[in-house]
Amino acid sequence: MKKIFLLLIVLLSINICFAQEEESEKENQTISASKAGISEVPNSKRPKPIDKEKAEKAGEKDESEKDYENKSNTIKYGIPSEISTLIDELIKNDDPRFTEEIYDVFQVTKNTTIKQKVLNYFNKLEDPCLEDYAVETLNDPYEEKTDLVKACFQYVAAVKTKEAIPAILSLIESENESYFNDAIAAIGEIGGPKEAMFLVEYLEREDLSDAQRQTLMRTCGKMHAVQTWEKVVEVAEDEDENLYVRMYAAEALGLMEKKESVPVLVELFAENDPNLRQYVIKGLSHFPDVVEAQETVIQGIRDEHWRVRQEAIKTAKQNNMKDAVQYLIYRAKNDSEKVIKDEAYSTLAALDAKDANEFLVNQLQEKKVGDSTKKKIVEVLLKEGHAGEKEILALAEECLNDDKRKDLRYAIGKELAKYENKNYSDICLKYLGSKDSTTQSLGLDMYKMNKFSSAETTMRAIYADKKANSGVKNRIKSMLKIEDETTDAK
Repeated sequence: MKKIFLLLIVLLSINICFAQEEESEKENQTISASKAGISEVPNSKRPKPIDKEKAEKAGEKDESEKDYENKSNTIKYGIPSEISTLIDELIKNDDPRFTEEIYDVFQVTKNTTIKQKVLNYFNKLEDPCLEDYAVETLNDPYEEKTDLVKACFQYVAAVKTKEAIPAILSLIESENESYFNDAIAAIGEIGGPKEAMFLVEYLEREDLSDAQRQTLMRTCGKMHAVQTWEKVVEVAEDEDENLYVRMYAAEALGLMEKKESVPVLVELFAENDPNLRQYVIKGLSHFPDVVEAQETVIQGIRDEHWRVRQEAIKTAKQNNMKDAVQYLIYRAKNDSEKVIKDEAYSTLAALDAKDANEFLVNQLQEKKVGDSTKKKIVEVLLKEGHAGEKEILALAEECLNDDKRKDLRYAIGKELAKYENKNYSDICLKYLGSKDSTTQSLGLDMYKMNKFSSAETTMRAIYADKKANSGVKNRIKSMLKIEDETTDAK
């Protein structure tokens, strides 16, 4: 028995070794670039079953019982301009109720505008029923209108038609530059490692414009293809390369989330160009657990150029970097750029750290801090909901008693009206009790959000006041469903 048991263990160990070797071979396997060519056209198909929930929501927007029938008849019998206008409306309302009728119109129409609109419609629904048409068009688009071809690119990207890849790559390689950007965008959505390798290798062509090279590199980043890592590093480190291509390469290294990118990016942060440093920070933002990456981001908060500082502060917020609090407080107090101060306040509120919250609350209470700054602090504190509620309500009451600070009063009222909070009932009553109609209207906004029963007596008193603002009175009438005495008499 023991011999059999030992033999099983040996066999199991051998299998594990083989499996590990096989996995290692897969990781090290070179990915060859995808090839351009003629795409195989998918089989034709009818639209997918209608989404009942979306259909119900769309039906609620109909103005009359005959709306459905009228729209159906327009699709079946209308002229191109009528059908086009209706399809735009259906797209806007996310209305899937007419997929069958619209599909049938597409099959018979010769009008290119209708074809384009129908492609956009099924693009929005992510319905692959027109894949055959789109792929066939992309195989030979040269006689078609540019807008129609563009709609085909967008459609295959939306429904992830991988059969279209050879045709799209052929259009990238073609000398017709009008297809280049749309083709690259489509590959970015539906391509995989092989297509990413195609794009990186395509960068080596000498006849590409700088704009084309930038588009190629940015798309490579969006595809997160780690198989292209070495080539992207080469581009990022090449000082003779176009600056914007290097920038997008730095961002792409981050998007791949390969930890070997961190030392490369940290080295690039020493470059003189602030635009490159900004994109290095974008790349490093994808490594929240790597100390070296986060240390460089904090150095970015102290960078000489405001765009780098802004990117670093955004990253501190995104990665919940509480170690950055003191740097952010300094920037909020001292930065020469308002946009950086605002970004610092927003990030401090989001981090919910003790020092950050104390600083923000103290700024609200500090007499020397301007009202424009206090507006921003109120906005970010209420949005995050971590601290400062009591102080904000006190500041609002303070402004209610000082007409010189109406702007701050209005700003606080607008922010308070965005949120449901039972603690706002007293301040709502105080806004309603103001003689200023704008302040009263903000009180109504708070009531609308929270439906404070305690406010209704005050609202009825305002409605009964002959001197009250007519706009405010009309809002109260609507909110409380007040009927005039003459209506009651009838």
